[in-house]
Amino acid sequence: MVKVKVCGVTRQEDLKVAVEAGADSIGFIVDVAASPRNLSFREAKNLIDRLPSNVNSVAVTVFNGIKRTAEICQELAPNFIQLHGMAPEPYSWNGLASRVKVIMAVDVEAFDVLEQARTYSMFSQAVLVDTHDHAGHGGTGLVHDWALSRRIRDAIYPIHMILAGGLTPENVNQAIHAVRPYGIDVSTGVEVRPGVKDPAKMIEFIRKAKEAAS
Repeated sequence: MVKVKVCGVTRQEDLKVAVEAGADSIGFIVDVAASPRNLSFREAKNLIDRLPSNVNSVAVTVFNGIKRTAEICQELAPNFIQLHGMAPEPYSWNGLASRVKVIMAVDVEAFDVLEQARTYSMFSQAVLVDTHDHAGHGGTGLVHDWALSRRIRDAIYPIHMILAGGLTPENVNQAIHAVRPYGIDVSTGVEVRPGVKDPAKMIEFIRKAKEAAS
């Protein structure tokens, strides 16, 4: 069954709905001042501490060096860290690999996206495929070419591939059948406004995703 990640959660009430609806992991954006979903370490830690043990926490950030990445891991102790932007050199990650699992994000519209995905798959537990903005960040709410996403999925298999980018309750079933990802990631598609989730949309999205993969 496909795994569902709800990303950009900023409020306790949204966290509660996502968990009760069956989300497998929750993403918390930190150290990204430009994001309307950005949280302080204290805010993120407060939400992470409220997660049940069967739901994974994901610290989502833009890579700003191994030292800063290590600080995020130490402060928040997430199950995963999801990195956007320039990736660390594979050899430099060894010191952190025992502390946290890594999700590397790639921009599906990058000219060398297949090469990037293959490289990242060598030192991460999953590769997240998203539609990035001009600054190299995800969460744009833009759908991309799912045929290309499927090619990336096949290229890195058996490393897990997570599909993001413009997913909504209306298209998630189609996306899953087209790409066959290990997991899917939603943020904008279940929001009232950036950082504020719509409870009904979250419930519907997770239900349809689980039904599509059953």
